[in-house]
Amino acid sequence: MKTSSAINLKNQTVITDGIFATAQIKLSIMKKLSNTSPFLLLLLPVFMMIILTLTVNTNQNDAEIVVKPTKTSGSIVKQATAIFK
Repeated sequence: MKTSSAINLKNQTVITDGIFATAQIKLSIMKKLSNTSPFLLLLLPVFMMIILTLTVNTNQNDAEIVVKPTKTSGSIVKQATAIFK
């Protein structure tokens, strides 16, 4: 029983040390961010989405190929000129 309680005690101290280290990191990050403009902080997700969109949309131009109709524009012009005469 004593060995299991000692292991539990060690695990608890490790967990609390990890939480303390995480809290210290978060505190240092928050101190740095407190001097940053809120406007820039709000634009950060926008820039991230732009970068994500540009990296995902690299080679999708092949799906937007336009097929030209054959010689229909001439007949449309002839009909339009006939209507306006």
